Amino acid sequence: MKEQITPCLWFDNQAKEAGVFYCSQFPNAKLVAQSPVVTEIEVSGQHITLLDGGPMYQPNPSISLFYICETEDEINRIWEAFTKDGSVLMPLGKYEWSERYGWINDKYGVSWQFALGKIEEVGQRITPCLLFTGKQYGRAEEAIKHYSTIFKNPKQDGILHFGNNEAPEQEGKVKHAQIALNGQKFMFMDSKPHNFTFSEGVSFTIHCETQDEIDYYWKKLTESGEESMCGWLKDKFGVSWQVIPTILSKLMSDPNKAGKAAQAFMQMRKFDIEKLVQASI
Repeated sequence: MKEQITPCLWFDNQAKEAGVFYCSQFPNAKLVAQSPVVTEIEVSGQHITLLDGGPMYQPNPSISLFYICETEDEINRIWEAFTKDGSVLMPLGKYEWSERYGWINDKYGVSWQFALGKIEEVGQRITPCLLFTGKQYGRAEEAIKHYSTIFKNPKQDGILHFGNNEAPEQEGKVKHAQIALNGQKFMFMDSKPHNFTFSEGVSFTIHCETQDEIDYYWKKLTESGEESMCGWLKDKFGVSWQVIPTILSKLMSDPNKAGKAAQAFMQMRKFDIEKLVQASI
């Protein structure tokens, strides 16, 4: 069963190519769905959507994907493949938090952190990492508290703050935190030196079974945020979310209903399941 919250990466006509590349590099990875606009992959049981949205947006390091490698051979092989035509943000090496770690933007602009470790320490192979910089700097802990009031069964695994002896200008800010929201792990960090902005380049899709769920998440996440079209919104931190009914994929995979369904939801901000179904008949 698909997780309720899944990452969505924005591409400019390279989603299929990127999906094939990721599946060729990650163990236990496969393509699970394809359409002219959407490619969906599964990596160690986790789903990621690759969206061909055009040149309007692109991913940046404000949201990266933290990937755990279980052997040195694996991290060395993946690092070599991902740095080809990519850009290194932190070189692969030994750091205080990891025996072997590196941070890169791959050739598609998607930001990855690779670390040698054990999956059971986090509970999942890939964990989205939100970096609060620029205008959002210092708001990581506020975001953790905010999301914990919205999503079910929040579970904070730990929060580490900067101390005065290591970064006086960042004292008290979040050095690293990890929390589960609806069972999906997220990492949060504040960073003064960087200046990346949250954008539609990386968004999170909330898969909703009912209209009540859609209404709930839409109301909560648009508070002090902004609505967009087709189920998209930005929360008060500027993080992009898609609040999508699970029935949509079924309608879009039916050649007799896909066109009418698309025509209907293109006119919507918040999804209306009943209107969507009626329009598809």
